[in-house]
Amino acid sequence: MKTAKGTILHNNWDEKPYHEADGLKSSEAKIDIVMHGDVETAGPGRYLMQYPTAETCHYSGYLVLAGTLEGKSGSFIIYEVGDWTNGVAASKWQIVEGSGKGELAGITGSGSYAAEHDKTVHYELNYTLTA
Repeated sequence: MKTAKGTILHNNWDEKPYHEADGLKSSEAKIDIVMHGDVETAGPGRYLMQYPTAETCHYSGYLVLAGTLEGKSGSFIIYEVGDWTNGVAASKWQIVEGSGKGELAGITGSGSYAAEHDKTVHYELNYTLTA
């Protein structure tokens, strides 16, 4: 298994509530994802977000990424789940099985990152290419 490292940007954050009641909020976020480092890619991210309080959020969604991974071209999908609390978003990734295309066909793996507002976000992606 290899480990890819780099930075991730969450650009053009567009979050809209679809339900609010009794202090609970549910929203959908559309975010443009840009990654640099061992992964060079850009693509859309879509998330469902649940706020049980104004200070906490639980979220999940998908990143559709097309670009290069350590010089190999292709695309793949990441399923992301995480929590935002105390000003830090902690995310875990799972590469969607069978989603790898091009030179990234057969990719499997998982990763993570922790993001603080207005700080550089560093990711790690542990992966295997079987193709």
